[in-house]
Amino acid sequence: MKTDRVTAALLAIAPLHLAEAWDNVGWIVGAGEEVTRALLCIDYTRAVQDEADALGCDLVIAYHPVIFEGLKRVPQNSLVGHALRKGRAIYCPHTALDVAAGGTNSVLADAVGMTSSEPLRAIDPKRARNEAERKLGLGLVGPVQKTTRRELVALTKRALGLDHALVSGPLDEPCERVAVAAGSAGEMIKDAAKAGAQVYVTGEVRHHDALWASAAGMTVVCLRHSASERAVLSRVKAALAESVPELVVLLSERDRDPFEPL
Repeated sequence: MKTDRVTAALLAIAPLHLAEAWDNVGWIVGAGEEVTRALLCIDYTRAVQDEADALGCDLVIAYHPVIFEGLKRVPQNSLVGHALRKGRAIYCPHTALDVAAGGTNSVLADAVGMTSSEPLRAIDPKRARNEAERKLGLGLVGPVQKTTRRELVALTKRALGLDHALVSGPLDEPCERVAVAAGSAGEMIKDAAKAGAQVYVTGEVRHHDALWASAAGMTVVCLRHSASERAVLSRVKAALAESVPELVVLLSERDRDPFEPL
C-alpha cells in the first residue's frame, strides 16, 4: 500500500510536532512509495532485524529512534546499512507517542486505574496546534480508586503482564493519587510529588531520587524502561488495523528489554 497512507495513519496516532525538541522521530530510514508488512517493536536490535527478515517486513515501526544523532558513516553490516540494502523503512514515534492522547502514558494511566488525568509537565504552547493539544504533556497524574500502595503495584503488574517491579518507599499506606511517566522519567519525580501523587510509576529512577522520594513518603515503582512502554504497541497495532487494514501489522516476538530478573 502507498506509504503516504501509512504516514497519515501514524501521524493520526502520534502527531510528530508533539515530540520533544531533542528527539528524532518520524521516517528515520527509507520510506519508499509502498510498504506491505510492518513489524512493531520497542527497539530495533539485531534480533528484531533478523525477525523482520524472516517475516518479510519492509517496514519496522520502532518506538525508540534507531538514529538519535547525525551519522558520519553507515557501515554495510550496521542496522541502518542492512535496512537500506533490504529496502526496509523504519519509522520511530518515541516522545510524540508518549505525549499523544491514548499514547504510551495513557496506557500506563489505564494500567494503574486512573479515572481522570492531567499532564505532569504541560506541553510547550508553541507545539500545540489546537485546544485539545494544549491539554497534553509529559507524564500524567490523577486519582485512582482508594487502595493500598501494595495493591496498586499488584494491579499495575497484572494490567501490564509483568512478574516483577522495583519498589521504594511505603507499601501499606493508602493511595488515592498516582503519577505515571514511561521510560527514563526519574527527572520528573519532584513534579509528581508537587502534583500530590502518593505513588510514581515509571520505567527507571536514579538511586538518589528514589531515596529522596522515600524520605518524602512517596512510593516509587520502577517497571524497567521498555516494560513501561511495551503495552502501547498493542494499541498502535489496533489503531493501524482500523485505519489501514490492507497493511499487515505484526508484533515483534524477539524484542526484549535488555534487563531480565533472575
